[in-house]
Amino acid sequence: MKAKLSLADAFHIALGGTLGSLLRWWIGLGFAGTFPFPTLFANLLGSVALGVLYAIQHRMHPHGKYLFMIGFCGSFTTVSSFFLETLELWQGGHQWLGLLNVSVSVAGALLLVACVIPLVERAERSPGR
Repeated sequence: MKAKLSLADAFHIALGGTLGSLLRWWIGLGFAGTFPFPTLFANLLGSVALGVLYAIQHRMHPHGKYLFMIGFCGSFTTVSSFFLETLELWQGGHQWLGLLNVSVSVAGALLLVACVIPLVERAERSPGR
């Protein structure tokens, strides 16, 4: 990563962050349940997206990395919401749901990233690419 951030780099991060935040907000609309499924979904989907982007970053323009990997995925995945919702589950007497949320989020994200990177790398090496 560059030590200095240009105005164009900052613009791409901000644009990606805006789009990721809006999509994250849209996913949570209309949800009214105890378990934080929208946050779980956003974090797992964001993990897959970041894994794919990581695997193809050698073909991306540097501005694409700033736009998608840092801006979009950084704002779309919601670690702060994850921690707050887990704490609320715990404090609300739903300790098992809190533990489930942590377990599925962490293990699921790790598993998805670990699986998607080799799949994309294999697809990148396939004939006709």
